[in-house]
Formats: sequence, structure tokens, C-alpha cells
Amino acid sequence: MIDIKPIRSKSHRGVLSAAELAAIQSATLDVLERVGVCFPSEKALRIFAEHGAQVDMEAQIVRLPPDMVTEAMSHAPRAYTLAGRADGADLYLDGAGSYFGTDGTGTLTLDFETGEQRASCKDDVARMARVADHLSSIAFYWPMVSAQDYGLLAPLHEIDAGFNNTAKHVQTVTVMGERMARYAIRMAEVLAGGRDAMRARPPLSSLVCTIAPLSQDKHGIEGAMTFAEAGVPVGFMSMPTMGSTAPATAGGALTVGNAELVSAMVLMQLVAPGAPVFYSLCASVLDPRTGGYLIGIPEKYLCNTAGVQLA
Repeated sequence: MIDIKPIRSKSHRGVLSAAELAAIQSATLDVLERVGVCFPSEKALRIFAEHGAQVDMEAQIVRLPPDMVTEAMSHAPRAYTLAGRADGADLYLDGAGSYFGTDGTGTLTLDFETGEQRASCKDDVARMARVADHLSSIAFYWPMVSAQDYGLLAPLHEIDAGFNNTAKHVQTVTVMGERMARYAIRMAEVLAGGRDAMRARPPLSSLVCTIAPLSQDKHGIEGAMTFAEAGVPVGFMSMPTMGSTAPATAGGALTVGNAELVSAMVLMQLVAPGAPVFYSLCASVLDPRTGGYLIGIPEKYLCNTAGVQLA
């Protein structure tokens, strides 16, 4: 029996004061209006232009008036459900609770039998899904590794392995582009029992990464639009790095990341008003020795907390 309970904190402590929060929100609107965000998608550019945004078709830059941002975001639902396929497996997202999930999507794994490192395959995705299904602390399943034995169709096989090995909600982070998204949607519709049933209780959601600074991924954003039109919840994750792809200050990095996320969510509401969306801002700091993105440092988790406040 699955009985997923949200984690509800007894204390809610932010790292941003009301004044700091307002300053970042104001700076975000200023960036969106004056600097803009790159959307390398003709479909996205056309939709923005039709709704009154300032669009530079050649540079693929979209500048959004504050009123457009406010109006579009007013349509985003404040609560919705990520459906599971068993009693007790639904995740109700209302901002008051949190859930743990698996993480992914890696390309290497340790072989279950030999312990040796090798390229991951679909069978690994399936085995990991079965483990996640039995862990009471895990609420939803991101395919943890890639089904590399299926080449370009790997994202669909990762979803298939998830659907067939856990009754928990499945979230894809690898489906890109309109065509691949349509196949994934059809799989979710079959699983849910039809188009309307899937829209009412989506067993699948998608998470798409932005590209810092201030850009979207062409295939990611086009897949996201397709998901939004079908009623599949879509989230966006920004990972600005202080000192490289973002300003060296936390406030500057949060502003850049927030602008990327808000611009993507505005597009989803223009495509499908009321589309369920979610927000993930994971700013961190440049590792000066390698140029990499540091994870185990206090600044990252302070920024994560600030991201929750901004959402």
C-alpha cells in the first residue's frame, strides 16, 4: 500500500526580508522589460508577438511589459495534483508541503551484479523504479539514469520503464521537442484511460532546464508548450552560477534565474491559460579551480530557500 504524506514544516523561515523580496521581483520585471530573454523558437516568438510583447525576430529576444507578465501569471493555478496510479499515491501541490523524489538523469551506473561502472540502460531505469516504488520516503520517480540502449528514443523508454515499474507519479526531464512530447502525452493518455482522464489526473509531468544567462532551450521550450497544451504539468529549473553565468552576488543570480523561470511560465500561460506549472531556482557559485557548479556549499541552500520565497 502506498501512503504518501507531504512534509509539512512546523516553522517557515525565509532568508529574504519583505523589502529584499520586493527588490528582486522589481528587478526581475525590469530585466524582462529592458533586457529580455532569448527564445530560439519561431513558435514561441510568434506567440509572444501575437500577445503584444516586443520581439526581435532576428536576435530571438523577447521583452515583456510588466502588465503582460502580471496578467499571464494570474492564470497559473495555485494548487493542483500530480497523480499516481494507486490509492495514496497522489501528490497535492499547494505550496504548503514538500515531497522527496529521485534525481536524474545520469548516463553511468554501477552494475547491479558486478559492481563495475558502465553505461546505463533501460533495465537499470526499471530496476531503480521498482526500488523507488517500495521506498516510503520517495513520492515520485524521476528516471535516475538514461536508457542509452535505445538511442534517440531513450526518453520514451525511460517513461515506459517508469510507468511499468512504479505506481507513483513519473516526471521526465529528458523529453525534448514537440514530436517527442506528443508521443509521451499519448503514453500518458493510454495509462490514464483517455485524453480527458489524463488532463484531469496527469500521471506524468515534465521538468525543463533554462540556459543561463537569460535564455531558453529551443527543444526544451517547444516540448514544454506541447505538454502545456495537453494539460501535462510543466516545471522549469534555472541554475545560474554566481561568477560565470550570473552576477557574483546572490541577489543578482536570483534575479537572473527568476527572469528565466517567469518568462517561460508566462509563455505557458499564453499557450494554455491555466496550465499547471512549477518553479525551481537552484543558484550556486562558480568553483574557481574548475569552472564548475558547486553543490555542497551554504550559499546554494540559502539561494534554494530564497527561490521558495520567490515562487
